[in-house]
Amino acid sequence: MFSTNEKLLKTMHYNVMFTDPKNLFPQQVMNAISGWLETNYMNKVAGLAVNNKKNWIFVMVEGYDEKTFASLKQLQLNTPDSPTVLVVKSPVEHEILSYLSLPLNGLVSLDFLKNHSHHVMDAIMKNGVFLETSLHRDLSIAIENKKSYTTPIKRFILNEKKITIPLNERDRQVLQLLLDGLSNSEIATKLHFARSTISSIISALLKKMKANDRTDATVKAIRFGWVDAIR
Repeated sequence: MFSTNEKLLKTMHYNVMFTDPKNLFPQQVMNAISGWLETNYMNKVAGLAVNNKKNWIFVMVEGYDEKTFASLKQLQLNTPDSPTVLVVKSPVEHEILSYLSLPLNGLVSLDFLKNHSHHVMDAIMKNGVFLETSLHRDLSIAIENKKSYTTPIKRFILNEKKITIPLNERDRQVLQLLLDGLSNSEIATKLHFARSTISSIISALLKKMKANDRTDATVKAIRFGWVDAIR
């Protein structure tokens, strides 16, 4: 359960609250986030179409437990219009997915946020949600497990005969590797392409699938029935 130990950073256009019971948020990360929001606001004023929110909340947790879940739920009830990002102290594990039944806007580890705070904020502002890459495969499996509670799923295999939109061979290769939970760098190494090339392929694939991000693409592939579950 998290305490009410909070730090509030006030900028000209945003209030950013960090609920942090053990003071683990580095000051430079908090400054980077608040600074990004101010820059984003100024860009919006200049004409960019982005979703402006007055208040943001970042909550630090050490893992999943029911009391923490209840506390987080109450916090969101008290601040319904504030984007909420859950930050996990230790490496993100499968059990953390239980928090996704709440209307969170982000779920990341502290280490990931330290290194990629701008990427996280960009994704949330543009798509409304960000899930750390390491959890994409776990989320896909969790969705499939809702349909079957018997034998655990080892892997999702893309079935080309079940795909209902035009995807070329490279699209199918990359989508399979996304289903396997590989990062852009790992996909580039696997297919012997430059990382920039893989990023371009993924961007084109997301447009074809009308998906917001990698997570959305893998979830849609499963929901559309394009995959076979190997148990």
